[in-house]
Amino acid sequence: MLAWGAAYVPSALLVETWPPVLAAGARLTAGGVLLLGLLVVLRRPLRPRVGVMAVAWLALTQTVLFYGAVFWGIARDGAGLPAVLANTDPLFVAVLAALFLGERLTGRQWLGLGVGLVGAAVVVWDGPLWPPALSASALVVVGGALAWSVGTVVAARGVRGRAEPLALAGWQMLAGGVVLAAGGLVGEGAPTATGPREVGLIVLVAVVGSAVPFALFYVALARAPAAEVSAWFFLVPVVGVLMAWPLLGETPTAQIVMGMAGVSLGLWLVLAPGAAGRGRLVPSSPP
Repeated sequence: MLAWGAAYVPSALLVETWPPVLAAGARLTAGGVLLLGLLVVLRRPLRPRVGVMAVAWLALTQTVLFYGAVFWGIARDGAGLPAVLANTDPLFVAVLAALFLGERLTGRQWLGLGVGLVGAAVVVWDGPLWPPALSASALVVVGGALAWSVGTVVAARGVRGRAEPLALAGWQMLAGGVVLAAGGLVGEGAPTATGPREVGLIVLVAVVGSAVPFALFYVALARAPAAEVSAWFFLVPVVGVLMAWPLLGETPTAQIVMGMAGVSLGLWLVLAPGAAGRGRLVPSSPP
């Protein structure tokens, strides 16, 4: 979780000279290659054990739409706001899993959903209480989080119990990253700089923000219940905002702090141990 949260700052530095969609594509392509390479070194299976359509669907929702939206938000609002809003996806997963997968939520979880969504609304709100005004870039990031959640829930029945999660994550990142990179080159053009700084940042976000945390996340899932592991998601927005403060000069406003507190508390209430029974709530990963 610390690695996922720390990835927002170098991502923000990268979009200073790279268009956001192209930057997202470079990160995910490199991350997919590194993760698949790690599997080769460890002699782990490279086959995801799911159909091509399942990989394509996850690549579209959890890589192209999600990371495209997050990097677009970072380019316009810095690292702090997307760090908070991108990690609302477990809240959407909880609602969709209850509606479409038959997963029952406790009263504590419903309370957490309410608190978390109110926190997200505080961050998204832009302007006075009335007339209502919403931040367009914030809504794009929330839309990316919703896309991740839809992808998780739709694919859950097909991948539960039979997929190789690390291989699936690697191919998903690689396929989606290539699409993002190609779309960025066509729609945004070439980056303004391609020196050692940019190469270093791409490698950094690929390792710290993709390959390493994905691997650690699945190791943790193999050793502890998903609900206990997922409860630590609340750290991601906190780390992202606090690192952006000294390193990028993004002083968190009262609005961001209140929203982050609401989202973090909501995530903890929904995902904390005891909140969800074994096998409930589809695990979901932040950026």
